[in-house]
Amino acid sequence: NGQLKATLRGGSGHPMLGVDLSGGLAVGCGAEKTCRVWNIRTQRMIHQLAGHTTKVTCVRLFNGEKDVLTGSADRSMKVWDIARGTYRQTTTFRHSSTSNCIDVSPDSSTVFSGHMDGGIRLWDIRSEKRVLDIPSVHGGGVTSVQCNPMNGNQVLTNGRDCTLKLIDVRTCTAIQTLGHPDFRTSFNYSSCAISPDGSHALAGSGTTGDVFVWDITDGRVKKKLKAHEAGVGGVAWGRGGSNGQQVATVDRNGALVLWA
Repeated sequence: NGQLKATLRGGSGHPMLGVDLSGGLAVGCGAEKTCRVWNIRTQRMIHQLAGHTTKVTCVRLFNGEKDVLTGSADRSMKVWDIARGTYRQTTTFRHSSTSNCIDVSPDSSTVFSGHMDGGIRLWDIRSEKRVLDIPSVHGGGVTSVQCNPMNGNQVLTNGRDCTLKLIDVRTCTAIQTLGHPDFRTSFNYSSCAISPDGSHALAGSGTTGDVFVWDITDGRVKKKLKAHEAGVGGVAWGRGGSNGQQVATVDRNGALVLWA
């Protein structure tokens, strides 16, 4: 219904570069090199994860909310165990390009990362090794990577070349390229999302503020939604709302719009 549920405090005043929400926890990372973990019900910060040497650009909670994944401009990603009262860093993945975005497979076995060099990489949690490198997915940095919730072999990406791509990680090829003359990816944090049923893709334009919905099957724009007065950088698609399909979009002026 759009009502404020909680205000989570404890930051240093630096802008947050990445956030995630799952179950009863929220996480946020930023330029002060750390990632904070909050209990949403109590609105109390329960962990401050310190270990990166430069700004933390992205963060994800694993399913079960017992582990956190962070990516940093220090060209590393770290896995943190937060199941106990004292956190513990368990795994570090190192790479040659800053990760702008990360996601975790539904079974929590694989990490997907999108990088400034335009490539995406896959990492195995159990072996702690990189298992796949797909270079030059975008002609510019990858700003968002999202697992298809209905197909673990597909990943949706957004890139600074102003396109979205649906990638088959088995063949390392783009199944679908999505775009529009009015669509612009303007920020290194411009996100994208896949509908819960895996049939549609969503992203907002960083210039006009228009929100685009594409049909993943044929690549066509199904809807072009107008409500924002500034460029849209953040989008999410969940199972909320009256019909089980709710979209949230936020622009650089701080306006949040909920779509049913």
